[in-house]
Amino acid sequence: MRESELIAEICKHNAELAACGGAEVLVPPGDDMALVKLAGRRVLVAADQVIAGRHFALGTAMDLVARKALARNISDIAAMAGVPACAVATVALPASMPDHEVRALSDGLRAAALMFQCPVVGGDIGTHAAADGALVVSVSVLAEPGPTGRVVTRSGARVGDLLCVTGTLGDGWHPNGSGRHLSFTPRVAEALALVEALGDRLHAMIDISDGLARDAGHLAIASDVAVRIDAVQLPCADGAGWQAAVSTGEDYELAFACSGEPPASVAGTPVTVVGRFQESGGARVAVRVGTEEHDVSALGWEHGQ
Repeated sequence: MRESELIAEICKHNAELAACGGAEVLVPPGDDMALVKLAGRRVLVAADQVIAGRHFALGTAMDLVARKALARNISDIAAMAGVPACAVATVALPASMPDHEVRALSDGLRAAALMFQCPVVGGDIGTHAAADGALVVSVSVLAEPGPTGRVVTRSGARVGDLLCVTGTLGDGWHPNGSGRHLSFTPRVAEALALVEALGDRLHAMIDISDGLARDAGHLAIASDVAVRIDAVQLPCADGAGWQAAVSTGEDYELAFACSGEPPASVAGTPVTVVGRFQESGGARVAVRVGTEEHDVSALGWEHGQ
């Protein structure tokens, strides 16, 4: 089953969550994070993992593996304009993993926690029975809404809204496993600056982990609209064409819907208008290249494959 299909299946049961447990569920599964209310306080919750051979190439330095494991969770916090609070991590180690690499992984998690101001406060360590079991690092994060109290979700884009992105696109993942996915800085400061600058004009937001085509599609589906991207406007990274910019994935920039022009930059990061939302019908996500329009709804990174 594809990742997107499994998530859709899980989200069918969201209504059951309201009557289950002690937390009031304000934003259920289907967004970048869940939002719950505990003892009158709103808390953002998310979990993500990195798997050897899937999210990082074999041979990748352990400090970079640890950094990515935490950073991609912090990127989800940015997507909802939150502020990191703390994290817990679980690790499944190959039986053959040398001690010095285990220590490097632990040191890398500690360094990343300090860098992103998100302390790792606990977790669990296990070892595969098989020597060739894949290394898996899973991180769960807690966060709080930013200073304004605003939590931005994927839903809310409106017909006529602009689709905008931060930074550049297309160099997140290279065929050899290198790329910005190992060194990116989550756009927490940029997200908070967007909330401050745009206020109610900021309608929806997501981080670009699956590629702009797929993630803009998530915004469109959640908002029951369609989106058209202009290839000429895409801020392609050096050496990347428009196809890579919309489909490579692992860029970890922000994509957001807003009414009116956005600021040219936030927190020192450029902001680019790349498209517009319109009424649903036809392709959910399309890219205009000259006089031609390409349906890119199916493009992007599928983490479950």
